[in-house]
Amino acid sequence: MNVEVQPPFLSLLKQIADGVTIYEPFTRTPEKLREFEDTVARLRKMERLGLIGKLFIQTRTSSGAESVEMVMVTGGITEEGARLLAQHDGDGDTHNGVLG
Repeated sequence: MNVEVQPPFLSLLKQIADGVTIYEPFTRTPEKLREFEDTVARLRKMERLGLIGKLFIQTRTSSGAESVEMVMVTGGITEEGARLLAQHDGDGDTHNGVLG
């Protein structure tokens, strides 16, 4: 897989490789919730690309709107994810990335 990535994407993949498996919004300010939504979007993209194992996503419905409460990565990163990390290890470039 030849994927160009941006630093936030690589940083998240590295966290998973280092054993971080649970993501949730600890502070519920609008800014922190947006950041969490960005993280969830990156995790879903990683799962679709086969870079990480399966996601378990816990949602909550309030006033008719569904929101993600917590995401757990099961299975860590895949061989493809490890290969992508190794390819970009120590790479100071920001890349003109597709993913971010």
